[in-house]
Amino acid sequence: MKKIVLIAIALISISVSAQHEKTHRKEHKKEMVEKMKDWTPEQKAEVATKKMTLALDLNEAQQKQVYAIHLETAKDRLKMKDNKEKNANEALSPDELFELKKARMEKKIETKAQFKAILTAEQYKKWEKKSHRKKEARSKKN
Repeated sequence: MKKIVLIAIALISISVSAQHEKTHRKEHKKEMVEKMKDWTPEQKAEVATKKMTLALDLNEAQQKQVYAIHLETAKDRLKMKDNKEKNANEALSPDELFELKKARMEKKIETKAQFKAILTAEQYKKWEKKSHRKKEARSKKN
């Protein structure tokens, strides 16, 4: 009987410890996101390029090209954020919303084509797999 009680106590303490660690990680991630909001597009592009370099083992020429894409993307996001804040009180018409979504999708297609031209077939496959996993994680989160 003592053994069963000890095992139950051990399992409960492990479970509580794991829950605490998970909560701590979420709080830390929120803090990091808040700090990163103030980064310049150049800083965001550099970090994204470094992450991609680590994941895909990019060479110097690829890094420069990828940095340019990330920089352009970061600047576009900043513009969109500014426009969103300016037009916060205005509701978009269905046609405006359609055009906005269409423009975003065209930009994504263009970016994907640019990465396909820069990366090797193996690197591109890895990149697609990784970006697909990120999308799935975001959709599960929401």
